[in-house]
Amino acid sequence: MIALAMFGFINCANAAVYVEDFEASFPTWESGWLGTNSNLTNYYGVGQGRGNNPDGLWIADGLNNGSNAVITFDAGFGSSISSFSIDITTWINSAVLSVFDMNLNTLFSGVITSYAGAMSNPGSYQNFLVNSANGISGFSIVGNGIEGNTSIDNVVVTTGAVTNVPEPGSLALVGIALVGFGALRRRKAKAA
Repeated sequence: MIALAMFGFINCANAAVYVEDFEASFPTWESGWLGTNSNLTNYYGVGQGRGNNPDGLWIADGLNNGSNAVITFDAGFGSSISSFSIDITTWINSAVLSVFDMNLNTLFSGVITSYAGAMSNPGSYQNFLVNSANGISGFSIVGNGIEGNTSIDNVVVTTGAVTNVPEPGSLALVGIALVGFGALRRRKAKAA
């Protein structure tokens, strides 16, 4: 029993962390992990510069409706996301960020403070962090005139699950304890 109480576990992460900070010359981000695993586009167009934003990306979703931005991750990539972090700034009052899991359930929904902070480097952004047990299908930013008036920066996702794996040292202790219990049992059997 004591040996089982000493049985320890360590976290073995099969995780990868992906970061897009939009610091490289545009349009480099378009061929990176975020550009190839989502429908996120540059408000100024494919292959274009960052406009008057020295630090982030004026977002669009490719639908060119100018209103809301609904960004979806590719299903395979989205299902592997366990943590999602994003910095957002906007000119729009009462803009709302929502983040969805793979079943399209809302994991988070909240108002984005209007900072209008994308005109400097570094910009003034609000950070949002969301964790999910079954992946993240995407996010939306809803408000009147979101595209072209909302900037994102420092998008960070962690993919892969963290699993508990027995620690090798604990396994050795369990083995030694079992051998000891076996020897003790034989000794008692001989004495009886």
